[in-house]
Amino acid sequence: MKKVMKMMSVGLVAVCVAGSYTLSARAQEAPAAAASAAAPTGPPKTWHKYRKTDVQATMTKVSQDVWHAQYSGASAQHMQQEFLSGQRDYFAGNYDSAMKHFIAAEKISQKYPNDID
Repeated sequence: MKKVMKMMSVGLVAVCVAGSYTLSARAQEAPAAAASAAAPTGPPKTWHKYRKTDVQATMTKVSQDVWHAQYSGASAQHMQQEFLSGQRDYFAGNYDSAMKHFIAAEKISQKYPNDID
């Protein structure tokens, strides 16, 4: 009986030692594996000069100028084209280009004022 108990205790110690070595080896591998595996990423983040809210405020202001304008000629057509290009860019998420077009339309409306008021 003593032999059996001795063999069981030696076996239990062996299992505990082997288990601790396995756990420590896995713990050392985990940071290395985490460092080598890159996190899933999407497309690179684009930085805009203008925020969406700023462009939206400018679009609202310029849209009123475009709506009230009574031009008949190249300046009216150019202003409307700039505004529509700005809207396309805005809804596509290209806020810098949209702001450029809205500012151009605003300059045309300021240069040739003709409002309904």
